[in-house]
Amino acid sequence: MKICKKCGMPDTRIGSVFEDDVCLACRNYENRKNIDFSERHKLLKEICEKRIAEGGEYDCLCPVSGGKDSTVIVSELVKLGMKPLLVTVMDEFTRTKAGTHNLKNIAERFNLDHIYFRCAPGTFKNETLKDFENELHPLKWIEERIYSIPIKIAKAYNIPLVFFGENSGYEYGSTDNLEMLHPASDDNVKVYYFFSFFPYNEIETMKKAKEYGFKDLDDFDEWFRQGNVENFTQIDSIAYIIQLWTKFPKFGFQRVSDITSRMVRKGQMTKEQADLLIKERDYICDPAAKRDFCNTVGITEKYFDEIVDKHANKDILVKDANGNWRRKDLI
Repeated sequence: MKICKKCGMPDTRIGSVFEDDVCLACRNYENRKNIDFSERHKLLKEICEKRIAEGGEYDCLCPVSGGKDSTVIVSELVKLGMKPLLVTVMDEFTRTKAGTHNLKNIAERFNLDHIYFRCAPGTFKNETLKDFENELHPLKWIEERIYSIPIKIAKAYNIPLVFFGENSGYEYGSTDNLEMLHPASDDNVKVYYFFSFFPYNEIETMKKAKEYGFKDLDDFDEWFRQGNVENFTQIDSIAYIIQLWTKFPKFGFQRVSDITSRMVRKGQMTKEQADLLIKERDYICDPAAKRDFCNTVGITEKYFDEIVDKHANKDILVKDANGNWRRKDLI
């Protein structure tokens, strides 16, 4: 494994591009100073003004989880005079108190119509289990629908404008182009990455979301997540973070590396601190998330472990005395 000398992210991420031992995500962050975000903000304003002038019951559609990003996106669009239709594609896992509050809060705070879309529960469970068994990619099926269903609803309601969140390819370093338009855009619906109009920052976004009633796990004192370094991302349902953890057996990193590398780039943490957290926590599968996932799809935790072992990348991982898969270079 090649490790980025700036942020600590390994090169096993799909699409990762290293140059002189520095990952593309770090180079992208440095290059943001060359992007004129003030011009992009003006462009966003023009897009919104043009859409409002066209008329219609809804000016745009926003897929929302109720999380910090969707809370801020909706707040900024409302400031620009927009009336979004909110759409949430649900999973079948146990909702957290914070997730339930945040989803309820986002529509009430801004007094907006909100569609909850629940995929057929049996199909969700069957497809999730199949993707877990075959690819160790449990939420592949539902995540495809989290992106595709809001666009279908936009077309059904004749809403020509949709806003997603961040351009993850740019933020995680699989592309060096901070595109504003999502590739799902067509002649009928334009789909934009909202955070391509603003420089994205997780901590600042979380603080701004809290001004509008967003709450994290600590606000309800409900769940201390193991294998994590923060309490405010991907907190809507318990088993959802299994999708984040299953990267570790395949690629040797998961959410700890994702978040600490971002914090290092933004000067919110030193690389030395990140290295220590990655060694201590990145391999850990949260037991509550594992239990909720197994209960939802109808398997035992023993079977869960057998599937993980089947997909584990033994070139970079080895089991420790407690039966946990660990990175060879960190033991």
